[in-house]
Amino acid sequence: MPLRRAPAALAAVLACLAGAGHATAAGCGPLTVAMYEHGALYYRQGEQWAGIDKDIVDELARRTGCELRMTRDSRIRIWTMLKEGTLDMTMSGIPTAERETFARFTPYLQARNMLLLRNEAARSATTLEQIAAQPELKVAVIKGFKHGASYDSWLERLRQQGRVFEAPDYATLVRLFQHGRVQAILQLSSNIDVLQRDKALAGRFRVLDLVPRENVIGAMVVSRLVAETHTGKLEQALRAMRDDGTLKAIMERHVSPERAQAMLAR
Repeated sequence: MPLRRAPAALAAVLACLAGAGHATAAGCGPLTVAMYEHGALYYRQGEQWAGIDKDIVDELARRTGCELRMTRDSRIRIWTMLKEGTLDMTMSGIPTAERETFARFTPYLQARNMLLLRNEAARSATTLEQIAAQPELKVAVIKGFKHGASYDSWLERLRQQGRVFEAPDYATLVRLFQHGRVQAILQLSSNIDVLQRDKALAGRFRVLDLVPRENVIGAMVVSRLVAETHTGKLEQALRAMRDDGTLKAIMERHVSPERAQAMLAR
């Protein structure tokens, strides 16, 4: 009798295993989302981390059911890991031809680079040419950032004169500016509100919008090694968040309503 029942028992076990495999395949994640500190997009708030990108990732997880695990890392390491296939996602990524070979981009915000100039420097220089003409004025940028054709060309001229500091991250960039080691920094318009609220900087700098036509697009970035079904879920949810107003509402938690409206990617 036991021998005759064995095939039926084996079939039941195989069915259970098949069911478990199907459930695993149908699940979404865990996917690791690496974040880096960058103004209103991701910043420390007391002992916690906050920001537009964090809120977006939380909402994406809620809507899709995907398990999205947020970690922090440097921007340079994030792009290296995505290229090597050891990271699943990041946010606020700027698409390039090379990056699109190893990741998919879904735009959700736009901004442009603005020049922040300490008040004492702004008394004698308010244009790129005026700043370039004063060798004592120095600029800091985050290492590896691209700022658009006009700013990048201008920065290259200053680099040849030893006037550009390459900060490893956002926090270092702000400290250089705060302590007067440099007189100017370049920042995305999405970060201006946070910097103007910073007690150590408030009232100590001017914001110059010198290249208004060169917008920067920020996108959700998903490795091409992530299953297309998972990527499709996330992309669909992000687009729905824009259409139903959730994306704008998230931005307004961290920036002014006017800036939030301007940041929505068209």
